[in-house]
Amino acid sequence: MTAFRTPLILSSLAHDIHASAARWALRASGLDALWAGSLAEPELGPMSLHCDPDLGLRSSGALDHERIGAIWYRRPRNPDHFPRAHRSDEPFLRGEWGRFLKNLYALTDTGADRLWINRPTCAAMAENKLVQLRAAHRCGLRFPATLVSHDPDEIRRFVARHGRVVYKPFMTHTWQDAESGRMFSTYARIVEAAMLDDDQSLLHCPGIYQVYVEKRCDLRVTAIGDRYFAARLHSSQDDGVVDWRARQAVGGLRAEPGDLSAADQAKLAALMRELGLVFGCIDLAIDADGEAHFLEVNQAGQFLFVEDLLPSLPLLRAMSAMLAEGRPDYSLATIAPVSYAAYCASDEHRAWWAQASETLQNRNPAAAGISLE
Repeated sequence: MTAFRTPLILSSLAHDIHASAARWALRASGLDALWAGSLAEPELGPMSLHCDPDLGLRSSGALDHERIGAIWYRRPRNPDHFPRAHRSDEPFLRGEWGRFLKNLYALTDTGADRLWINRPTCAAMAENKLVQLRAAHRCGLRFPATLVSHDPDEIRRFVARHGRVVYKPFMTHTWQDAESGRMFSTYARIVEAAMLDDDQSLLHCPGIYQVYVEKRCDLRVTAIGDRYFAARLHSSQDDGVVDWRARQAVGGLRAEPGDLSAADQAKLAALMRELGLVFGCIDLAIDADGEAHFLEVNQAGQFLFVEDLLPSLPLLRAMSAMLAEGRPDYSLATIAPVSYAAYCASDEHRAWWAQASETLQNRNPAAAGISLE
């Protein structure tokens, strides 16, 4: 294998199956990846930022350009555990580390030969739904009319104007009933008249209201660098819940190869450039006429469940190849023909499962590429 620089995976979750699978895939091709919860992990070593009036800005130490070629900014955290510090000093240390990393992340455009997946500043901006829709508008993508509000009058007018409307939270949240142990989650669903009766309920919490697309199917597009992998997702139930994520955990989701027109792919590529992203999981609704409607892009989305449903999509291999080469125009041939199914059958998966199983949905050792993240 060609000598590549070491990839770094930043994820603080021990149960992150995507980090574990990518590290296994890279090892299968003779490349060890570092996996760290934060940039303060001792195994990374110390870091420094230098700003010189003659030479300008540079970094040294843990993120040395000669050593680290790609950084998957997946689920990192700021350092919060300082075993040698006095407890009264910990707030100061957390604050200083947070500001140091804020400076570092703001300067990730320094050194264009390193690939961030994704740059922290771009990742943070792309988490905003309205920023995504503004970018979609600029790139010529079709998307449903959207209202973000906690004004009861505005919400009712929007629903009256458009008829069938979907409510969705900014982020899915899960509660557990203390008595029954039953889990409840906030997923997108059709707005019913009774939901709009109580002014105080609507005022209490802002939400996203979006015109419902009468869809033939959902199209999940996983953008990994310059490659776009499309899968049609179908739900087996129709009970008012319109978010396919609600079907993942109960086996009510199936997938088949998807078609993405050259025109739509070009618009999605423009969207990714506008948002500064090299990786993202894009959700499109396909209407009865076959037209695609952009819903959102998750810049740190999960994708192994798609390969689990549709093994013909080499998503794990593609991500691993991009990490290995540290560039978006990677070659799949860089990585051995690994697959998510092979990872699930591996000793590394069994070892990972032994220490991570308590935090996975459904306690299913097949994992299905889903974790509580």
